[in-house]
Amino acid sequence: MIRIAWSNLRSASGRLSAAMIAIAVSVAFIVAALLFSQAFGDTLRNQVRAEWAGADVAVTATGPDDPAAADDSASSPLTESLTKTVAEVDGVESAQLTQSSFVSVSSGATSVTGSATNLPQGHVETIGGAVPTAADELMLREADAKTLGAGVGDTISLDEIDGAGRPSGDGPSYTVSGIMPGSSAAGMNLYLTDGGLKTAPGELMADSIRIVADDGSDRTALAEAVESALADTGDEQDVTVQTVDQVVDEQMESLSDGSDILSTIGIAFGLLAAGVAALVISNTFNVLVASRIRVLALFRAVGASRRQVRGAAVVESLSLGIVGSVLGVGLGLLIGWGLSTLVRALWMPEFAQMSLTPAAFIVGPVVGILVTLAAGLIPAIRASRVSPIEAMRPVDVPAAAPRIRWVRLTLALVLGIAGIGLCLLGTTSHNVLAGIAGCFALFVALLIGARVFVPPLVALLAGLVGLFTRRSPAVKLAGRSASTAGRRTASTTGALLIGVTLVTAVVVGSASLQRTLELATAADTPVDLVVSAAGSGSAGESSAEGIGSVLDDSPIVEDRVSVPAPTASVTVEGTKSSGDLAIASAEAAADSPVMRSDGYDVDEGTILVDPSSVGVDDDSDVDSKTALIRLGGQDIDLTIQASYDVPAGTALVSGADAKTIDAAAGGKVQEQTWTKVADDASTSQIEALTSELGASGATSDASAAQTRAEFASMFQVALTVVLGLLAAAVVIAVIGVSNTLTLSVIDRRREGALLRALGFTRSAMSRMITIESLLMTLIALVAGAGVGTFYGWVGTASLMPASADPVLSVPWAQIGLIGVAAVLAAVLASAIPARSMSRIAPAKGMSME
Repeated sequence: MIRIAWSNLRSASGRLSAAMIAIAVSVAFIVAALLFSQAFGDTLRNQVRAEWAGADVAVTATGPDDPAAADDSASSPLTESLTKTVAEVDGVESAQLTQSSFVSVSSGATSVTGSATNLPQGHVETIGGAVPTAADELMLREADAKTLGAGVGDTISLDEIDGAGRPSGDGPSYTVSGIMPGSSAAGMNLYLTDGGLKTAPGELMADSIRIVADDGSDRTALAEAVESALADTGDEQDVTVQTVDQVVDEQMESLSDGSDILSTIGIAFGLLAAGVAALVISNTFNVLVASRIRVLALFRAVGASRRQVRGAAVVESLSLGIVGSVLGVGLGLLIGWGLSTLVRALWMPEFAQMSLTPAAFIVGPVVGILVTLAAGLIPAIRASRVSPIEAMRPVDVPAAAPRIRWVRLTLALVLGIAGIGLCLLGTTSHNVLAGIAGCFALFVALLIGARVFVPPLVALLAGLVGLFTRRSPAVKLAGRSASTAGRRTASTTGALLIGVTLVTAVVVGSASLQRTLELATAADTPVDLVVSAAGSGSAGESSAEGIGSVLDDSPIVEDRVSVPAPTASVTVEGTKSSGDLAIASAEAAADSPVMRSDGYDVDEGTILVDPSSVGVDDDSDVDSKTALIRLGGQDIDLTIQASYDVPAGTALVSGADAKTIDAAAGGKVQEQTWTKVADDASTSQIEALTSELGASGATSDASAAQTRAEFASMFQVALTVVLGLLAAAVVIAVIGVSNTLTLSVIDRRREGALLRALGFTRSAMSRMITIESLLMTLIALVAGAGVGTFYGWVGTASLMPASADPVLSVPWAQIGLIGVAAVLAAVLASAIPARSMSRIAPAKGMSME
């Protein structure tokens, strides 16, 4: 058995190379994903440890068993008195109550959310500047400083965030005194002195009590001593005492979902690549068995048993799997190291070095070997069924096959109908699991049915192409060869179909989700950018001219319109809540393209108001109440409708009410400029525009445009990542095409020699192989693009809530690029096989057995 396997491996080493590359690529993908996720987890752990650097023991509040039952009004058990109690325990050098508040952080044109917290006692490392000592100074980490574009000596503003998620704009400013290394594990942290933290906006919440131990004190013993002291004073309720090591492990448990998701996604896509590799391997072994019929029959004739022949085939596939997996591990190590280096260079300098883990060296090779064995099992069984009488046949005579494989066709139809039904169920009920199950069933149906529909479709396509090429013999022979070798053609087309379908589904799904969210956002906030001039009279006119100049010169502004917006005092009746707001109506811009929807339409007698703009935190305190609008000595009563989607500092009314308010204003009415921003504008371009407007003395609200740009950026990043993950499967599919054509050339040497003897030129022979590759690719491209588009719509409709209206958006330019890439890949994949076919010498080829 071993001798037979060794003989087979030596004779077919060239034919097995492509299959070996396929399994190596899939194993490398899994190994790289596991190594990278491990490095990501190590980075998180290092970040968490850095947050607790200098501390030895921590006292934290114990959360409720049922978070939903938590009482938000309950006070924190972590207090100054508890801190003093802890500080008096023997072995404690110092105890610090750490607090934080959620704030909006602004530096220049950049505005993000972050957490203002105490400067930790103990060891504080800086890479620039010094530790803050004054109340108007702060320190932040290196990565956060890059995000804000701030350095030592720069000024950062902290603002309270209102109910609409907007910064108040009137918070204190702080000077950056120093920069700490690394980045925060969860969000942006800004470190202030205890005095500075008292001046920070927002509500302070107690986080923990950091305890620094005396020199020589054991952490575990100190934690037990603190716990005992708290029990003696009755303060042990609702608090947990742990060593910092335990706290880090606990926080890592909650943060490890990110690294677990990374490894899960990487393994999932690696298994997908392995599945495509299985098709390539199975195809390779099937062709090898077909080409070895006489050799295997001779082995049987001289005494080899079926078990020995089958065992030799299994040993052959096992050897292929082991060698391919070893190569894959080496390639995976290189990819993992390259990714880690790239992340450190371009994104996160403190990203952890790649560490070797047992899982990476076990999971990848095990998957590679098992997939190879499974793919070679059916060909091994076929090899064992070769009869000794086959050795007596002078030529290979293919067995007659039924024109229609009814069992396969029936199974494919049943699975396909069930899959479509589940997909429709998922879209109508917004059930993601049903959608995924339906897509999977439909995909399995396509792969099963490929043996039935691919060969006749290839023959049909070849006939259609032949009509435009004057019945070219090369086209006819390419179509006949591909349709005759149905199993091989279907398997190769199926591998290509997987790649094209998944890439199309990702592209269409991403575009559809993005468009659906954009329309949903536009329905609530139909105006991208609202600009208000500062001042009135000549100052206001000068500011308006500056606004017009900035907007006209901006490459991202598509249209703008001036809307009357007099400033009035708006008071909630029966309360002291009030605010000065610009009163505008969407009807003034109804005929302008700046309006993306009718979301700002208001019923007569109603005023749309952001509760926070009149000093109210809860919309229930103002909704349906009466607003007293005082302007030009007149009082106008309107019913309040609370909304957090109106532009900042603006209230919206109906067209009829706007005319009444404009008349009450008298004289020249102030105006706002409502602007439409280009769909492809980036967040940095929008920030630059608002910064220019601010420099011209105007105030602006570009939250709608920023939200849309953030969605676009998020989807672009996600699309790039997923397409990168799919690259392995696509590469293996292209290798499969080249492998199939190479095996086809080897099997058709006699046919090629006969065609050359009959007058076929070398270019015609080469063209025949290229056309065969293109025929399979075009079938996979058309079917994959159609099914992938359907999958994209199913995914969008399943993911969106029932209140949303999913939209199918097909990015034709990207689909066209997929088609061009597929055709180029087909041509490149056929280059080597076509060259081999064209070099067959008539006399030598005819003499071969």
